[in-house]
Amino acid sequence: MKSRQAIVRVAALAAGLCPGLSWAQTYTQPATGANPPTGGYEPGAQTSGSYDPYVNDTVAHLEEPKSSEAGRISGFMGWTFNVPLGSVRDFTAVVSPLGFELQFNAWLLDNLSVGISGEWATYVDNRPRTTFSVDRTAVTATAYNYMQTTTARLLLHYCFDAGSVRPFIGPHVGVTWSSFDLEAADLALSANETSVNFGGEAGLEVPLGRYAPVALFNVRYSFAPDAEFRSLVTNVQSLSMMLGVGF
Repeated sequence: MKSRQAIVRVAALAAGLCPGLSWAQTYTQPATGANPPTGGYEPGAQTSGSYDPYVNDTVAHLEEPKSSEAGRISGFMGWTFNVPLGSVRDFTAVVSPLGFELQFNAWLLDNLSVGISGEWATYVDNRPRTTFSVDRTAVTATAYNYMQTTTARLLLHYCFDAGSVRPFIGPHVGVTWSSFDLEAADLALSANETSVNFGGEAGLEVPLGRYAPVALFNVRYSFAPDAEFRSLVTNVQSLSMMLGVGF
């Protein structure tokens, strides 16, 4: 009797366990279709146009494409310092900080631009006591000399590829209007002269930021051979430095 009860209990226990074992086998059995991913990267399996998780596409690794300069127009305005050279130093030898310039450039190629500029410069100097001979008359006095120049130029710049900073060199040619004034005691002399102007220049364009203005540093030599004032000035030469800002 006891053995029969034991057999019945074992049979009941086995009947309760069989559904659980059957479910476990069904859950752990691998799928018989496509192979599961192994975790390795296979380039051949990548389909066109799909997302590749192994490509680092953060913004830090993206480079902005370099755009062509051809067709761009830039403009600058700035403050100029002018150093008189040659015979004009006998009339006014003081470095003049009283200068202003406007400049516009159109880029023909990536490294070549043509432009125009207008420059105004004023030179003032109190000369030592000197004797002046004018029309058979001699005057000894301290001279107050004043010269003002206005120049319109055609510019040609060749730029070197140096990254964001753009160094350049080039010639210029134009016309200069010069005004001379001399005052010594009761003597007052003045004259206006027009001359061709030519020379060369070099400088740097320095961007101040991605969407910020551009700084301009420019050094220029100019020569006006026909700007004369009596026997004191036979030509006007100058070396100018421009500090400007533009776009």
